[in-house]
Amino acid sequence: MVKILLLGKGVANNGCKRLLEDSSIDFDYFDKNEITEGEYDYIVKAPGIPLYDSCFKNIHGKVISDIELAYVLRRVYMIGVTGSNGKTTVCTMLYQILKHKYRVVLCGNIGYSICDAVVDNKDAEIFIVEMSSFQLEAINALDCNISVLLNIDMCHLDHHLNMRNYVDAKLNLALKQSFNRYTIYNTDNVYLSGLHKMILSTPIGFSYNSTINRIYVLNDYIYFKNKRIFKLKKEDLKCRHKVENYLAVLSVISIMNFSIKKACKILKDFKDVEYRLNKIDKYVYNDAKSTNCASTNAAISSLDKIHLICGGYDRFMDIKIDDDNLKKLICVYAYGQTKDKIKNYFQNKNIRCLVFNTLEDALRSAYIKRIDNEIILYSPMFASYDQYHSYNERGKEFNELYFQLKNRL
Repeated sequence: MVKILLLGKGVANNGCKRLLEDSSIDFDYFDKNEITEGEYDYIVKAPGIPLYDSCFKNIHGKVISDIELAYVLRRVYMIGVTGSNGKTTVCTMLYQILKHKYRVVLCGNIGYSICDAVVDNKDAEIFIVEMSSFQLEAINALDCNISVLLNIDMCHLDHHLNMRNYVDAKLNLALKQSFNRYTIYNTDNVYLSGLHKMILSTPIGFSYNSTINRIYVLNDYIYFKNKRIFKLKKEDLKCRHKVENYLAVLSVISIMNFSIKKACKILKDFKDVEYRLNKIDKYVYNDAKSTNCASTNAAISSLDKIHLICGGYDRFMDIKIDDDNLKKLICVYAYGQTKDKIKNYFQNKNIRCLVFNTLEDALRSAYIKRIDNEIILYSPMFASYDQYHSYNERGKEFNELYFQLKNRL
């Protein structure tokens, strides 16, 4: 009899519990501080537990993730999407398009576990799964029908310890695929540019810079097989990351039995994911979903004359803002656990940086100092866990604080 341990209690392993019960498979379920030793065939670790955690010292077995458990037990059609930035947006775009023809489920790191999804949706044809590096570091047999690797930038070093481990976790999504699968990847990204040499699956690259791919950008249009298919808006052209999301999505659609023309029409009406560079007032943007420098860099690049509010939980990553983007900053307002780290970085770049304990104090200062057509951008650059449970919580608070401030002053 196969012995399975669910290690770490939470959303992902609660879903695993349901799936194992639905499959009539016995298992143990413990938090990591509830078990000191044991021999198992498989250990399904909660995403937040790193592979080097001391709990594995006396617990032995092949470590896998909830995604692999769902795949092995159900063999469903999966489109797996990963990347340092853009995962939620791309998954949501794919869902909004493909639901017009298929029975599609959106799940994974987006907040609805893959195991819950396969139990709840036995008649689904496609599962679009947002996958984090925390999950991908522990896969062995996962073989997605289509994998999408959007980008890799410095992130989650508190969990992975170094950049190499983080990159390896992300690449696992493609490296585990077999020859009859497809890999969509960003050829502009330094960590992904040579991926086609490492995989068995069919590689399909997309690029903002190059026109040698099946889908590419030229002037104000996206082309497919050298024909214009999508007219980019002026605001799109200012946001490279948004165009790259379009390219990734359309690259997936191009290998499925779905009309590219219809996909483009749906994309034109797509509303941005909540707290991903949402314009909440004429000169105010809420980018609370930003948890790393690459994401904040992308937000800054699409705007000008910026009062930047940022700060949060320290994951031991270095701050790096592109030189061209630094020129766009009028003042930085740092708060939370990383406020001093942020101040040191920007002061060394000769950019004024003010320090606050809370988001409310930082926003009030930015609101008072902003003049004319200057922009207030809330793009935290760090995770939320020093003061909030999630980016949704801080995004909601920012909106509430801003409108309270506007009505009062």
